[in-house]
Amino acid sequence: MLLDRSIVDEITARWKDYSGDQKDPRDLTSIGSTAVKPSAAIDEFWRKRALAPSPDGTEFRSILPVGPAPIGGADLSPDRRAERVLGTSDLLEVVFLEAALTVAKTVARIRVGAPNGSLIGYGTGFLVSPRLLLTNWHVLKTADVARSSSAEFGYETRLGDGAARNGAVFKLRPDKFYLSDQSLDYALVALEQAAGGGEDIASFGFNALVDDDQTLITKGQFANIIQHPSGQPKQLAFRQNEVTEKPESFLHYRTDTAPGSSGAPVYNDQWQVVALHRAGVWATNDAGQILAVDNTVWRETMGEDRIKWLANEGIRIPSLLADWRSRAASVVTGHDYLDEVFAPGSPPVTEQMRTAPASRSTTDIAQVRQYLPDTRRDGAISAETADGVVTWTIPLKVSVALGGLPPPSTAASNAPEPAAPPPAAAPATDIGFVAPSPDLDTTLRRARELLAKGRDDILRIRAGWVFDDKGVTDRRALVVVVRKKRSPAELARAGITELPTTFEGYPIEVMGPSVEDLLRLSVGANRTELLLPAKLSAEEIKYAPPKSLSLAQVSDTMRVLAHVSPDAGWPTLRTFIGSAREKLVGAMYEFTAPHIRDALVDVASRPGFKKLTLVLDSARGSTRNPAATPDSEAMVRDMRPLLSRKLDVAWVKLGSVNGWVNHDYHIKVLVRDDEAIWLSSGNWKESGQPDADPAGDIDLLKKLLKEENREWHAVIEHAGLAKAYRTAIMGDFKANENTRPQDLALPELFFVGPTAPPALEAAPAIRYFAPFDDTRRFVVQPILTPDNYLDVVIEAVKGCSGSLLIQNQSLSVPPEQADGRYRTLWQTILAKQKKGYDVRMIFRVQDRDPTKGREMFEALKDFGFDPTRIKKQKGCHTKGMIIDGRHVLLGSHNLTNMGATTNRDASLLFDDVPLADYFTSIFEHDWLNVAEMVTARAWRGSELMLADGTSPEGYESFDWKAWLESQ
Repeated sequence: MLLDRSIVDEITARWKDYSGDQKDPRDLTSIGSTAVKPSAAIDEFWRKRALAPSPDGTEFRSILPVGPAPIGGADLSPDRRAERVLGTSDLLEVVFLEAALTVAKTVARIRVGAPNGSLIGYGTGFLVSPRLLLTNWHVLKTADVARSSSAEFGYETRLGDGAARNGAVFKLRPDKFYLSDQSLDYALVALEQAAGGGEDIASFGFNALVDDDQTLITKGQFANIIQHPSGQPKQLAFRQNEVTEKPESFLHYRTDTAPGSSGAPVYNDQWQVVALHRAGVWATNDAGQILAVDNTVWRETMGEDRIKWLANEGIRIPSLLADWRSRAASVVTGHDYLDEVFAPGSPPVTEQMRTAPASRSTTDIAQVRQYLPDTRRDGAISAETADGVVTWTIPLKVSVALGGLPPPSTAASNAPEPAAPPPAAAPATDIGFVAPSPDLDTTLRRARELLAKGRDDILRIRAGWVFDDKGVTDRRALVVVVRKKRSPAELARAGITELPTTFEGYPIEVMGPSVEDLLRLSVGANRTELLLPAKLSAEEIKYAPPKSLSLAQVSDTMRVLAHVSPDAGWPTLRTFIGSAREKLVGAMYEFTAPHIRDALVDVASRPGFKKLTLVLDSARGSTRNPAATPDSEAMVRDMRPLLSRKLDVAWVKLGSVNGWVNHDYHIKVLVRDDEAIWLSSGNWKESGQPDADPAGDIDLLKKLLKEENREWHAVIEHAGLAKAYRTAIMGDFKANENTRPQDLALPELFFVGPTAPPALEAAPAIRYFAPFDDTRRFVVQPILTPDNYLDVVIEAVKGCSGSLLIQNQSLSVPPEQADGRYRTLWQTILAKQKKGYDVRMIFRVQDRDPTKGREMFEALKDFGFDPTRIKKQKGCHTKGMIIDGRHVLLGSHNLTNMGATTNRDASLLFDDVPLADYFTSIFEHDWLNVAEMVTARAWRGSELMLADGTSPEGYESFDWKAWLESQ
């Protein structure tokens, strides 16, 4: 979540009060005061903390002694001893890390949720009693926010493959206890006793809070933070994290923390909590702009983990304890919860570490054997011991040597051990030789453990389906996604074992990385999540409709000119633009076509023309964005000197935090003279509006259908509809007129390999579709997101009584945290197909992201759809739906969670049989002649890769804007 800047301003002011920006953080002559403590005081200082410098003063001897720790180095002067211990050496015994792992169990990732269950952001929290979690007020500002949030313990990176290990998720229970304060920035909340998986909260331990404001930690010491930065797996920041100042109630220190660290515990070197981390002081340039870690100007699209922090602030634990004592009498419910903070009734984790028995260096052979299967029942499994080595035959032979075991004793029995039966012949060494698993989930778990062991080229393993040359089968497969697909020879040269063809009876299918996989490898999980904010609700963006906006259904006389690309798209749009007299108001996701730019400049340059207003998506699709790059910004740059004050442009701010809309300003509308609108599924780019007119030229049409997009468009001449869309677009303009284009800093990707085009030459009939043009009474419903899309479309689909034809670029079934209404829409569509209705879908397998395209298709099958009723169409960019041959939906809405909820999109829903017939004929034409069944061919012969400074043969540069649009 975005940290409230007022908090940062408050911390910065406090930091500057003591010239924090000028002090040397390694001024170690000050340990709690300005004078060096005498030798006895230093000895006592370390003894209290169970710490002691080594005789030469270069390292800590122990942090958790059983008894008083000896203090060595008496031959050193007090100031030299302090300098050596605090300043020049970071050496610690490994028990320091062992203790860190123990207290880390008490730290949780907080998933901050909205009331509808969608994700707002992440924070960190930690247990301060057996049942209470402490975090920041700015993480859980209210009991209502806490009620929709959860705490996940054990969300950590797994040793070996580096994958994140899911933890135990506990619901928060503010109804039982919730206490917060904005000035001290804390929230103390109760948790459910048991997690969703049955884990007991008591098993994670808790941190005892020490009310010692003098010696708990002092200036010059190190602060250690265990945290979930930006929601990532648990991390530890320690060493070089000096405490620089202790202003009243607060603690300042230099620690590498990120936004998700809000609410993290700040520890001393004895792993006692000394403060509650809240925020920091960010670096700025002379102009006051926030700096990124590479000293460039930071932008919100980079993510808060890229901010350059100068110092951090926490709230000191004694200050929190004092506040809780003063408010105890006013606590309405949960007195017993608060009492446990001061008198827990069970030992904290640090006390458990002190009293736990030492780890054993030897193991009794009988203790080992109690975990073995009975070796004397059928002789199939045997075990034998000799000289401290236990050997099992199961029938594979496994030998384990246990260090420090005494030789076997003969005193207990004079009888010799029964001879083990001869081992059965071992099977061929195949990684799949494991007992058959009872279900796919078990096989997946085993595959992730065994196939990925010892290799870093496997990114993930998931359940999929087997495809053949006819389509998808009903046979399950294990899909292994690797960093790069390699031939057997390449694997051999790299020393990597080739994967088996099957595992526990399931075929293994290898896929290259998806775009999302490459993003995670290149920019990290946090930045990737910011680019894919699919779990956002409409309440969390800044969009607000203009007060005068009306989206009421219209039943009136109007001219409707419906048409499609590549057939009649540009000829119709060119005429529409050229007919403008005084003004054009447009809203567009991507504007890159020079011929459209030239048409706009031509009409706007005429005498009497007053204003061309454009509202555009602000995300750039290039990391460098040179002047020659044909993006929206380049188009505007070319137009400005020609149109001067006739041109107004606004770039819409995007993002899950403070964005006008969430992920894309995806709308495609142009309003002419407040009298007519052009509304489309397609962008102003060559693929959506090719500069060609194939009327009468079937060969040109075939070529365009191979290379460019299928789009649906409509021109409506009606003042009321023109006013509605102009009002909406101008509302967007006024809210974003000071926004500038945003550089997403995306990595350069290459796409290599052919994507097989449909064999149109063999099709029975490729048909040109002339525009539908009629003037009469039409019934039409204007639709916008985030306004009314789901409300209108759900009701229309519910009314379906026979056929539902969907042609859309993206068909994304609801993700786990999808808007509930979006899930209802998909469930309603599925229910219609289950009733036997004619429900068919054409979608666009993501041409340059085959791994994601496969996942999208398999998700439709997993959801319950009949895959034989789904086809793929290269270049399908349409966003249309035809219901019962009567209702027609057309516009820019992708069938994705964001497209239906928090992006900016525009569509129209007509209730008109002749118009429905027109688009039905186009759908049926594409179903029979252009679209194809999804077969194994769809995933072959193509690969996506990160650019590494060389250009592979046959590569294509990856189009980021097109990919972002499909999400």
